Amino acid sequence: MLAPLPTPGGSAAAKPPPQAGLTLRALGYRRVMPLLDDEVTDPVATSAALGKHVATERLRCCGTATADDTVLSSTILSMSLMNGSACATAFAAALGGPAKRGLDWMTCSYECAGWGHVLRRSLAKAAHGGPRSLLLQIVDIDIHSYSYWRANPMWGSSGFGICTLLLDIDAGGSPALCNKAAPPASAMVQMGRALRAFCAERPGVPLALPFFPAASRRVLLAGVGKAPLLPDGHARFGHSFGSDPWVSLLLAQRSGEPMEPRVIVNSLALNGYYSIAEIALARDARFSLEANV
Repeated sequence: MLAPLPTPGGSAAAKPPPQAGLTLRALGYRRVMPLLDDEVTDPVATSAALGKHVATERLRCCGTATADDTVLSSTILSMSLMNGSACATAFAAALGGPAKRGLDWMTCSYECAGWGHVLRRSLAKAAHGGPRSLLLQIVDIDIHSYSYWRANPMWGSSGFGICTLLLDIDAGGSPALCNKAAPPASAMVQMGRALRAFCAERPGVPLALPFFPAASRRVLLAGVGKAPLLPDGHARFGHSFGSDPWVSLLLAQRSGEPMEPRVIVNSLALNGYYSIAEIALARDARFSLEANV
């Protein structure tokens, strides 16, 4: 179920060893169909079921691997899972899984760009305490079945799912990470400029963009320039929030084409936050895409 990374294309002399400081060791995504209104009859039971689902994905993608930090990031996860309520208690208990491995922390503050801010915090820890590992899950599943999250004119159809990443964090490895914010009305244009500059410093490194409808993607592409692009999954997956660039990477890996040893990933939040990062791919990295679409 977990596929090894194909051998990177080109010779060792042509492709210098990755220096991103952020190395991906495992990546998995499982699409989850949205709940229907009549399926949410017991919020506590639904919360427990979601926690179990997240724990199962963690085990499926990373096995029994442990990490220095275990973090959950989300855009749409209900606040009732974070406020000490019965739903939060049930979610946390199930999330630990058989190994009883709970979260160190979770965040919704930066919406789709949240994974970048988690990386920033992990890099700050590594700068003080040395290399460390991060197990990050991006969980965007709505336990309330709100119609707002199913589709929106801003991003089109939504995609729900669980994205699981295992990374090595080394602040001494020239990490390349950009976390910024712009006024929402001009965020896409400003992010496009930041992406162009980021990519210009890394010629030839492929870029994974967020999944947006065609009109919005054209605006973004106009700012990016000529960076090589990883697949756009909007037509197949919808906008999958913070998981978009990671799903794009999985689509590229599944294509069977030789993979570059580094990629650039990017997400934009509705409130104007955006994250850009250069990620190195471990030679034995494991990938898994589970989506019945």
